[in-house]
Amino acid sequence: MAKGTVERSMENLFDGLFSRAFKSGVKPLQLGRKLLQVVDSERDVDAQGRRVVPNSYLIQLSPDDREGFADVEPTLLQELTVALREYISQEGYHVEGKARVALRTNPDLRRGKFEIDCRNITPDAAPAPAPADPSAEPLIEVSAAPLLTAVPSAFDRPPAVLSLPSGERIELHEGHYVLGRHLENDIVLNDTNVSRKHAEFVCAAGEVVVRDLGSTNGTKVNGVLITGEQLLQHGDVVNFGTAQVRFEAS
Repeated sequence: MAKGTVERSMENLFDGLFSRAFKSGVKPLQLGRKLLQVVDSERDVDAQGRRVVPNSYLIQLSPDDREGFADVEPTLLQELTVALREYISQEGYHVEGKARVALRTNPDLRRGKFEIDCRNITPDAAPAPAPADPSAEPLIEVSAAPLLTAVPSAFDRPPAVLSLPSGERIELHEGHYVLGRHLENDIVLNDTNVSRKHAEFVCAAGEVVVRDLGSTNGTKVNGVLITGEQLLQHGDVVNFGTAQVRFEAS
């Protein structure tokens, strides 16, 4: 079964990445296993006969447990998102847009307890393009994962917005976003100077970091090439090759 395959992958991965003891009373593998159970429990059949599942999963942790994951939260979010998407794909479930995972602190939960809420977030309609200006320089063609709207809890107020070369604004909610030229990415920049999987944004605890994924032409923040991950500040300009986006904190 796909669940068994994905669970074994999680076990191997979490044993390696998260092998040390945590201050948290919750273990990463517990979160991963429960996440897959929630996916199965929420599946339904739509009018086209497809097995559909929600696209947004919010893991609620006690304050102590959230703090226990503080130094690995971006990596934890990334790996949970990868496991979620892999499981949905292997099971043949249909999901609207990209499935996402976010974390939230719930002061009503005691240490060692956690909850996972989920719902389907309907993508917003794409805005109408602005009239072409023949005197302006040509813009890079950009497409992106749908915007998320009408979202509760941690998704209510996006930590940040990316302003793309086309003028389109992409909300970054808590979670993990891959940017690149490949159409399967969360944010797609159709530019030959952008690698297929160029960089990633990780939004956690109200902060956003950008990390280069070994791209050919590199990632720069305010003109400085980054080698690891870089915490972004309001107004930062991020270049992916020659493609430029502006970061705006909410």
